[in-house]
Amino acid sequence: MKVDLENKVVIITGATAGIGRGMALMFAKNGATVVVNGNNEERGNQVVGEIRANGGKAIFFKADVSSKEQTEKMAEKTVEEFGKIDILINNAGINIDVKDRGPIHEFPDEMWRKIQSVDLDGVYYCSKAALKYMTERKYGKIINIGSIVGAVPLRNQCAFAAAKAAVNNLTKAMAIELAQFGINVNAILPGSIQIPRMTEAGMYNDGRFESIMSHIPFKKPGTPEDIGNGALYLASDDAGYVTGNILVIDGGWTCGFARDW
Repeated sequence: MKVDLENKVVIITGATAGIGRGMALMFAKNGATVVVNGNNEERGNQVVGEIRANGGKAIFFKADVSSKEQTEKMAEKTVEEFGKIDILINNAGINIDVKDRGPIHEFPDEMWRKIQSVDLDGVYYCSKAALKYMTERKYGKIINIGSIVGAVPLRNQCAFAAAKAAVNNLTKAMAIELAQFGINVNAILPGSIQIPRMTEAGMYNDGRFESIMSHIPFKKPGTPEDIGNGALYLASDDAGYVTGNILVIDGGWTCGFARDW
């Protein structure tokens, strides 16, 4: 997808791998200056290097999105470096490992708190930090990357389901409150996306890949580019009248049963 993001500055959290990395490369290709956020400095610098090698502009900023202080410093550094923040993509997120999942009465308390702190608090803190500057300019695009698990809960991951469901309603609340400042707030809910982390985490082991694909009408996983195309549209001025929208990109997974019976 091609949109005009020349002279736009975007912060993408969790952009060192997977969907975030894919979006960073796509936004840079469409002219945006990209602030690549993450906790892994080596991988972050690799993404920045790839963007620069292709003629784009990017910097890496290491920050824990669950930290109010660190997110404020990231926004401050972005404005110092580039003069503004046009777009914020709240992509950073974590879930419990497949091997550790279980029903709520067995769910580890420490993982409940950790997942909420990154997946929900991170959206809140990063948004507030960026909004300090967006509200002054009366312009901004915020895109929250949720999950279909926030719309249709999956078993044995109650913390992730709760956090991502909260992001959906937070997105709508932000849209209502921020329209007066000319700021659009939308969310994207990815379904099963083919990224290395899914394989590394064992998500597709023991016949899980075939089982998951059997519930998707297209019978295949999506790609980071599928999510990136949705984000490009929502970040563009062509989507100026779109706010409070929850865009599901899941190959039809959540439409209903994809069975023959």
